[in-house]
Amino acid sequence: MRFRLIAIWLLVSSWACAQDIDSLFQVFEKNKGEVAYKAAVAIDEVIGREPNFDTETDKDEIKLKVLRTMILYYFNTDDFQHVVAYSEIGIEHYQKIGDLFNEAGCYMTLANAYQRLGRLDKAIDCYNHCSDLMDEIGGEMAEVNKRYVMNNIAEIHLAMNEYDVAEEIYHKCIDMLGEVHEQDTASNLDLATYYQNLAEVYIAQGKMEDAVGLAEQSLDLSQRYQDTPNKIINRMMSLSKAYGNLGKAKEGERLLSDALQLAQNNDELFLQAVIHLQKGDYEQAIAMAEANHYDGVLQEALNGAYQEARNNDPRKALEYLERSIVMKDSIFNENQQQLIRDYQVRYAMQEKEHELAMQREKNEKARMMLVGLVILAIVLFALFVIWLRLAQMRKRRNQELTELNEMKDRLMSIVSHDVKTPVSAIRNVLEQLCSYYDGMNDTDRKASLMMLKSTSEALSDRLYNILQWVKSVLEHGVVTPKDFNLAALVDESIKSQRYSMDVKALQVTNEVPVELMVYNDPSVVSLVLQNLLSNAVKFSYPHGEIRVRTEEETDCVWLVVQDNGKGIPEQKLEKIFRFVTNSSSGTGGETGTGIGLFVSKQLLDKTGGAIRVESVLGEGTSVRFSMKKQG
Repeated sequence: MRFRLIAIWLLVSSWACAQDIDSLFQVFEKNKGEVAYKAAVAIDEVIGREPNFDTETDKDEIKLKVLRTMILYYFNTDDFQHVVAYSEIGIEHYQKIGDLFNEAGCYMTLANAYQRLGRLDKAIDCYNHCSDLMDEIGGEMAEVNKRYVMNNIAEIHLAMNEYDVAEEIYHKCIDMLGEVHEQDTASNLDLATYYQNLAEVYIAQGKMEDAVGLAEQSLDLSQRYQDTPNKIINRMMSLSKAYGNLGKAKEGERLLSDALQLAQNNDELFLQAVIHLQKGDYEQAIAMAEANHYDGVLQEALNGAYQEARNNDPRKALEYLERSIVMKDSIFNENQQQLIRDYQVRYAMQEKEHELAMQREKNEKARMMLVGLVILAIVLFALFVIWLRLAQMRKRRNQELTELNEMKDRLMSIVSHDVKTPVSAIRNVLEQLCSYYDGMNDTDRKASLMMLKSTSEALSDRLYNILQWVKSVLEHGVVTPKDFNLAALVDESIKSQRYSMDVKALQVTNEVPVELMVYNDPSVVSLVLQNLLSNAVKFSYPHGEIRVRTEEETDCVWLVVQDNGKGIPEQKLEKIFRFVTNSSSGTGGETGTGIGLFVSKQLLDKTGGAIRVESVLGEGTSVRFSMKKQG
């Protein structure tokens, strides 16, 4: 009965905790009857599907229906780590019941997931498993599916530049198709696909005449048999590429123009962006990719624009390069965040399993204690006292470890927040200098060196400020206030971030009276101001304005950093000073750890200062903090 209550409690908790599908599936797996049924229904509700089973449905059948729902959900949300995990569970289950067809389907899905994750060897292994199962199943449908599997394997070999292998597999697909009758629309369209894929292989190998012939046949078949618009557009793009490499530039441009018109008529936004990229219209491709979050196209377009502008417009080329670097960092951070989320899900599952195991162990101990209670009463009492003292000691130790870990995590996060970005910038500029030094003119070299100088100076200042903060933490709040000129400190802070401000063409004004003296710890004020300026730059639009001014009261001075950028949503203002691990992206796609304001408030608390934020979404933000007047 206790175990049943624990399972029900876990079910309710999972419902409430951020739609934890994995936890619900664990509840389903470990229970039966009403608890398992409710867990399965909850999974469908979280995903947004109507359950296709009822209380009379066999649990194994429910499991397969739930697995299919979860795999499809995670595939559509690009969560391929979960697709892998649940596809493997599905394969194991279908193997037990001898369902070869659905086992093959799981292998196909698993291969697709591995392919999206870049684990190509794993993908090929899964495709081969699927192909073997199709041979075992037999029949016309299995033959069609096997051709699809082989086509996907060939695409992987093409991506790995293994052209001979890819060519051989595509020819096998055509041979398996056999003689195609004119009335067989489906087979003719499959043939068009194989012709286009072969053309791509020949383009990669430089066999342009063969590529043109196949690409022309592929386009003709697609148009004659009324293929889907996106496939016709892809055929036109392949043929245009082949024409261009063969020296038929006009024919290639005409085809691309026709493809673009067809894509516009059918609202194929992604293909429009790809066509602009292929035409070399990098600005148009960048605009469409940014508007629709086509990260891969955006990265290629930025690289293409950078290469095109390198010799003609170095300043523009540098802008493209910086955007490309920011894009790469953003993709890397997103991937890292996905890995962290996957780890957290697995950790939560293990924690709940551990809790259930501990509860079962306690129940067993309680039963044994009840059986021997009369005989061992004195011994049990002594053991209980000892156990209680050990538990208290363990609790105190755990509390101490938790506090130490929290302090360590905060310190590491602060270092990451203030050091990672300039280090990455220095590294990237050095890589560019090493790779393209001989091809760069003096202006480019000087610009790169100036960037290194500015960024390294900013890094040096940040490291100093971080060390000062760490020192204040370790010394339990000891600060060293003194009189100093506030306007001069503001000038230094603006100068250290001048490069980031110039990238966005921001107008930054220091309106602090030149004679104003304040009494505080300069390192604390500098670090707080650096954080506020960094946030203002991050969330300002190009050509925006940032003002640094003061407001004097009887016994204190408020330093105000005001921008006219994107502003902060009202619901975020309430928790703006809490310790977090990420923040909203800036207007230029900038990312951060989101701990700047937290650190600022912690430091100001130690100096007796206050900090306030006022913001209107779409109009800008004003952040102010206080310090004493000259002592």
